[in-house]
Amino acid sequence: MANEKKGLFGNLFGKKDTKEEAEQAAKEAAEEAKKQAEVAAENAKRVADAARKKAETEATKAEYEAKKIASETQTRMEEAKREAREKLEEAKDAAKEKAEKLAASRETASKLELAEKQMAEKAAQYIDNYTVTADDTLSHIALRFYGKATPAYYTLIYEHNKDVIGDNMNVIKPGQVLRIPALPDDLK
Repeated sequence: MANEKKGLFGNLFGKKDTKEEAEQAAKEAAEEAKKQAEVAAENAKRVADAARKKAETEATKAEYEAKKIASETQTRMEEAKREAREKLEEAKDAAKEKAEKLAASRETASKLELAEKQMAEKAAQYIDNYTVTADDTLSHIALRFYGKATPAYYTLIYEHNKDVIGDNMNVIKPGQVLRIPALPDDLK
């Protein structure tokens, strides 16, 4: 029995040693697990920091590219606006020039129409053209066209031909072409 006790105590003490060893081993395993967890957490933190830094770098790069594109776009838009303004000014100038030319041509056409109308009216005022001969006087010409040689009739011919005859109505020259006006109502 003594052996049994010894063995029993030995077993009890042996179990105690094994329990302490197990507790020690568990404690060591827990510490090792804690260290591994700390290392894993540190590694995870490093990976997270690296990922954050990479994301920040990528974000900064993307922001720079976006600003660069926005700046280029703004520059292109301003250039396009400037070109559009220049083209608009050119178009306005061209339209103004065309309008001025059109107004000038209308004015010229209007003057031509007026001149043609005046010429037609003058032509209607004259019944004939007469070339002066050596024996002619204004009285003879008035008698020939109007049937009367009085001052009212030959003065009428003179007044319409001052530019051809000159200042003296008594001097007409052979070869001059005189316009013979139609008689006004008061001389008919």
